[in-house]
Amino acid sequence: MNLTLDDVKDYLDGYKQYSGYGMCLCPFHDDHSPSLMVSDRGYKCKSCGAKGSLSYLYQKVSGRIIQPKKKSYSRATRIWDEWGDRFGSIKNIADIAHGELTRCQELGNYLWNRKFGVDMVVMGHIGYLDGFYTFPVKDEYGQIQGMVLRASPTIQTADTRYSVSPNCPVKLYVPSWKAIRHATEIYVCYGTLDAWSLTMAGYPAVTGISGQELNWENLNRFQLPMWGIPDYGEERSMMLLQSELGWRLKMLRLDYPDGCKDIQDIHKNFGIETLKTLIEEKKKEQTYAE
Repeated sequence: MNLTLDDVKDYLDGYKQYSGYGMCLCPFHDDHSPSLMVSDRGYKCKSCGAKGSLSYLYQKVSGRIIQPKKKSYSRATRIWDEWGDRFGSIKNIADIAHGELTRCQELGNYLWNRKFGVDMVVMGHIGYLDGFYTFPVKDEYGQIQGMVLRASPTIQTADTRYSVSPNCPVKLYVPSWKAIRHATEIYVCYGTLDAWSLTMAGYPAVTGISGQELNWENLNRFQLPMWGIPDYGEERSMMLLQSELGWRLKMLRLDYPDGCKDIQDIHKNFGIETLKTLIEEKKKEQTYAE
C-alpha cells in the first residue's frame, strides 16, 4: 500500500496543510502546539524528535495494520536464501548436492538421458538438491565461487528453470580449466549443458553463467583463437561478440539436424561423434572460405 498525505491527514489532530507538507499535533508526546511535520516522505517532530515513515504514522494514528505486499519470486530465486539458512556456504551446498547425486544415481535420470556420464558428474562436482541440478562455478584454481542451477523436469516451470547464485565473482562457466590452460583454441557456446557436450567431445569450452555474462568483456581475457557456436537462431548474438573480439572469434554456424536447436540436442539425439563431425566439417568450410 503506497500512502500519501491524503490517506493520513484525517487522523491527525490540528492538521494544517502547507505547500508540500502539513503540520499537526504530535501523537508521540503530549503536544499542545503543532510540532509534527508530515509529508509524503514521512514525518518528523520538531519537539520530541520522533521520525519515521508515513505508513508507520498511519498505523499509529488510525489503529490499522498495513499488510506488506508480498513479493512474488520463482522458486529458483528463493532457493538461495533457503539453502543459505540450511547449509551456509555455496561450497557446502555444492558438496551436499553432489553427495546426494552420487549416493542416489536415480536422481540423475535427466542427466543420463542427456548423455552425461558419471565421470562428468565427478569431474564437475555436479549435484542434485531439492529438485535442482547444481553446477558449481569454479575459478581457474579449482575453487568453487558460485553455482548455476538447472531445474529438473519435475519442478520446471516458465519462471523456474535456471538460476545463478547471487554475487558470483566468476562470470564464465568452464567445465575444465585444465583443458583451457592447454588449449590452442577455445569454443564458446550458449549454455552449461552445451559446454559439457563440447568438453566431452574434446573441445575446450566456455559459456556464461547467465546469458548476460557471455559478453566480450568476460571473454576478453583469452588471447587465443575462439570458435563461437550459436544455438539455432542465435547467430546475431554471436555476431555481436565477433564484432567486439575481432580476429579472436570466428562463428561456426552448425547445420543443425531436424529436431535439434543446440549443441546438446545433437549430442543427445545423434551422439558425440556426429557432433564432432559437424563441427569439423564446418571448420573446414570456414577455412576454405577464407
